[in-house]
Amino acid sequence: MIYMPWYQKPEHQKKVLKAVNLSPPVNDDVFNKLEKVHPMKQIVWASITQIAVFGFMLLMFKIIGLWTG
Repeated sequence: MIYMPWYQKPEHQKKVLKAVNLSPPVNDDVFNKLEKVHPMKQIVWASITQIAVFGFMLLMFKIIGLWTG
């Protein structure tokens, strides 16, 4: 690691990590809750997200087609 005196202090490390959005999570409860969710519920939400993204993609194709055509 490159020596940077201003980065060596813990409070500066936290500020720098937050600035680049690499800071560790405040608590691990979120990840623990995700592990406890039933797998079928995860599949349902993943499917809903996938359908929404696909619908948005088709809508954008239509808009781009109207715009360029």
